[in-house]
Amino acid sequence: MQLYTSTTSPYARLVRVALAEKQLSAGIDYQFLDPWQDPAALQSINAVCRVPTLVTDDGQALTEAAVILLFLERRYPEPRLMGRDNVEQVHARLGQALGCIDAGVGVITERRHGDPETALTRRRAAALERSAHAIAEAVDVDGDGKPDLGSLAQAVTLAWLDFRFAAELPWREQHPATAEWLDRISQRPSFVETQPPAA
Repeated sequence: MQLYTSTTSPYARLVRVALAEKQLSAGIDYQFLDPWQDPAALQSINAVCRVPTLVTDDGQALTEAAVILLFLERRYPEPRLMGRDNVEQVHARLGQALGCIDAGVGVITERRHGDPETALTRRRAAALERSAHAIAEAVDVDGDGKPDLGSLAQAVTLAWLDFRFAAELPWREQHPATAEWLDRISQRPSFVETQPPAA
């Protein structure tokens, strides 16, 4: 399989973390690129030119992180990242994390390419702050040490907030137990291997 990805996309990092946790990384042909440059190779398989995009063994291009994650869980069920008895809870945490990333990406895009003071940007920034704290409060800091897809998504999202919004969104100060949890989970090989470059 091929994964079109970037070193800084939180969506792509979540897929890369899941691949590592499922011990599938060695069999993946990683194509690192900058989707903002509209590379022809990515455009040819994904019309919206976004990462991550996974090309399966039979040539099917899967787009959007959640779709890819659910495909991986179904096609490669072991080791499980979603228990049979907590699917809804995992989906809820995954959706919450992806929603937070969506809000943050919207803020970044508006600031880079639009007007950073529009009502839409302010709305996204408020949603980003609310969802960041909601995620930090929802983390099971006393978990059994075996992260599922929901907790992996929470960790990737909080780490991305540290990477992109540390100065303006210091969530760690209000959630020290979650900050310690994130520091612990960030020592897992899947997180070390996918650490983005320094901003």
